[in-house]
Amino acid sequence: MSIVAAAFLLCGPVWSVTQEGFVKTIARKNKPGAPVEGTIIRVRGSHNAVESRKDGEFSILMASLQNGDPYSIASIYKSGYEPAEQELIGRKLPCSNVVPLEILLVNSAELRKEKEDIETKARENVENFYQTRLDSLDQLLATARISEEEFAHRKEELEGQYERFEPLLKTMSDKFARTDYDRLDSLGLLIQEAIEQGNPEEVERLVREKGDLEQREATIRKQEKQITQAQKILDETSARLEQQRMATAKDKKELADDYYHLYSSFLARFQNDSAGYYIQRRAALDTLNADYQIQAGQFAMNILADYPLAKTYFDRAYRICEVHYGEWNEPMFTVCNELGVWYKRQGDLEQARSWLQRSLTIREQVKGKNSSDVADELNNLGDFYRVQKDYKQAMKLHKSALKIREKQCGKNSLEVAESKLNIGSLLYHQGKYEQAKKMHLEVQRIYASNSKTPQRKVADILRNLGVDDFRLGKYEEAKDYVELALAIYRKVYGESHPTTQTAATTLDVIQQQIQLLQK
Repeated sequence: MSIVAAAFLLCGPVWSVTQEGFVKTIARKNKPGAPVEGTIIRVRGSHNAVESRKDGEFSILMASLQNGDPYSIASIYKSGYEPAEQELIGRKLPCSNVVPLEILLVNSAELRKEKEDIETKARENVENFYQTRLDSLDQLLATARISEEEFAHRKEELEGQYERFEPLLKTMSDKFARTDYDRLDSLGLLIQEAIEQGNPEEVERLVREKGDLEQREATIRKQEKQITQAQKILDETSARLEQQRMATAKDKKELADDYYHLYSSFLARFQNDSAGYYIQRRAALDTLNADYQIQAGQFAMNILADYPLAKTYFDRAYRICEVHYGEWNEPMFTVCNELGVWYKRQGDLEQARSWLQRSLTIREQVKGKNSSDVADELNNLGDFYRVQKDYKQAMKLHKSALKIREKQCGKNSLEVAESKLNIGSLLYHQGKYEQAKKMHLEVQRIYASNSKTPQRKVADILRNLGVDDFRLGKYEEAKDYVELALAIYRKVYGESHPTTQTAATTLDVIQQQIQLLQK
């Protein structure tokens, strides 16, 4: 035996697996998915990167790994695109020279438009449902079927549900805008269409058409138990078990999606008990999925105001990220942000600042310092420092966010308008009313040039301009602005909505001041 051969035997066997894969765009309605060339994929722990070919396919040599050994993707890059499944980066995946890795991308500009469209439709549906419920209460009161006290209690509860629904719209629209139509069967396509059209009753009917949810979950639990038992007894059947595991995982993902479909449909109708039941069932179905835990925590915090329950979910999500994803991934910066918000609402501002800062650091590493996600976190931190009355630091952060958004989204985008609105608010709080009004006029100009601007935002900026002029002593101009805002609020929300009532009170104050000056 040669020295070289002897040395090889002493070192033991060297394994390697070639992980095949392909990159494609998600399919949307009337737009099929397509292979993506030139996507750069990097595996964690390796300095080498591979690039997808013209047909979207790629190959990664996994040195020293066997089938089933874990690996994780460190980064996926294609200019103008982002991963549709954000949790893919950093998550542990099993090596396989049989099963290819599918990477789904979504065009960033198209994603923003899809999210806006879905969010707009959902908001319209909720507002219509809110008005219907309000009309029903008015009818009950008019026919003396409920007392004035019961009417006031129910109306206050309904208005509270309406206000708490808003923070969850972005999460819901983002999830549905990233859905790949190629992965949906005929019934799944109908469900997705009903969601995007803002038809929660149809979503519920279609989900239930698939069969009893309890029975579907029981079947999945039984399959998982069978898999565990079979793995211990029959290692030689690993290939067959792998196929069964993938099928079960697919069924589990589909059930989780249907739990979310029902959650979102009940949430849109303010049926919080039912919505909470399904979002918590989804979280319990897969306790290793950080996104499921985060979204259950968001519901508990924003809708139920059950802060202990929310903290339980956020802590679980954080542990999942630590063990399965590592530090630098999207679920980790999301859960850090939510923990920052949680501590802020609890009044622990030092902990809040720490978590929000950590979220920003991770976002910068994962998304790049000039990404729109980083701009979002800069705004969150800016709001934190504004509450602390550290206006200098808050202004620095909001201006940084504005610079990123102007570059990424365009100077006339709604994202840029949001940043300028934040800056205007800071100037107002510092008593710089002339500068605040100048910034608010910029926001109004952007809103006027953008057909996607919701009417409620048009009313908000008119109200802000009215308050600016009131502080500047321009009472007639202030009155004109607030009257315009109030007319829109009445049309969008109705007369009894808190936002409408606040605007009406503001107008009364302005008119009283005008009358005092005329005496």
